[in-house]
Amino acid sequence: MALSADLGAAGSFYVSFNQDASCCSIADFRGIRIWNLVTHETCLDLPLGAISIARMLFCTSLVAFVGAGEQPHLTPRKLSLLNTHSNAIIQNLSFPSSVLGVHLNRKRLVAVLERRAFVYDLESLQLLGTLDTPANPRGLAALTTCSEPCCLLALPALGGAVRVYDAAKSSSVDVLCELEAHKSLVSVMAWDDDGALLSTASRKGTVVRVHAVRSSEDKALEFRRGSTPATITCLAFSPSSMHSRLLCVASDHGTVHIFGLQTGRHPASKAAQSLLSTVMPRALEPQRPLATVRLPARAQAVICAVVHESQDGGSSEAGQAQTRLVVATGQGLLYSFRLDLPAPEAEQRGEGLQHSLEGEWRLLGPPAKSQP
Repeated sequence: MALSADLGAAGSFYVSFNQDASCCSIADFRGIRIWNLVTHETCLDLPLGAISIARMLFCTSLVAFVGAGEQPHLTPRKLSLLNTHSNAIIQNLSFPSSVLGVHLNRKRLVAVLERRAFVYDLESLQLLGTLDTPANPRGLAALTTCSEPCCLLALPALGGAVRVYDAAKSSSVDVLCELEAHKSLVSVMAWDDDGALLSTASRKGTVVRVHAVRSSEDKALEFRRGSTPATITCLAFSPSSMHSRLLCVASDHGTVHIFGLQTGRHPASKAAQSLLSTVMPRALEPQRPLATVRLPARAQAVICAVVHESQDGGSSEAGQAQTRLVVATGQGLLYSFRLDLPAPEAEQRGEGLQHSLEGEWRLLGPPAKSQP
């Protein structure tokens, strides 16, 4: 997910996590910086000028960026692909209007404009398709982080619908299905790392739905964020390697609600387990969160990601892994929370998820750290 914020006289600020949440890319009036979420240090600083969008491809040297329009050579109608090892521009792609969103995985590159999306083969940069959309001023889209065996792109359709495209073919982009996700316009979307589940939220922001896209029926599991309307700024699934799958819902109220996709404590647990195997009836009552993380800073827009890793930073194994929630705010702060998930047998007894603040860092200006 990505977050764009207005810092007033300081200009704009854009931050996004890469696909495995090991780094985040930061774009502002100075240029592009890459922040390592493991070492909590800036590992790359490129003073290119005012940039409005910067997206990484995992932990590779490829960064896609869009100018903010303050310099003639950094027009928002141009998308550039940069090799950060050589500092060389690989390709510039020009468009008829401003690029509002950029998404990429190892197979595809998607540029989102207000009324259409352009899909490219990432290796050859051949244009595979141009997809028309209703007015989409925020450049809303969701591309699966995986590219095999599926490569799916979700774009807003009319009303509260979402159209899902199969972008795996080497010569075209085809419509896979259309989901009647919400009654009002969809404001945010996110895929899980397997490309099996798509989460959506509407502008009202009280209910989040998770759709089993590759199921033969239109089914959704519902989660209740709250009764008060809010702008949901991010949806994030936990990695599929975790024994208890989570969905995190961040809003501009300065909170992150954490829901369980597979838990014995909820009345709809059987439906949740069925959802994960893509056979799931619509839940009768929306599920409530397992935990609510309240940020120390004032209410503001945030993005989040769940990281599940071993203590030495390698691949995780049961009993040796740490689970963290990382949160970036519109004011340029980064928080890391430790998540302590109950064991399956403890979960059955009703024991909940615990969280604690591990640290706080500044993504803008001179680095500053504070520990709780």
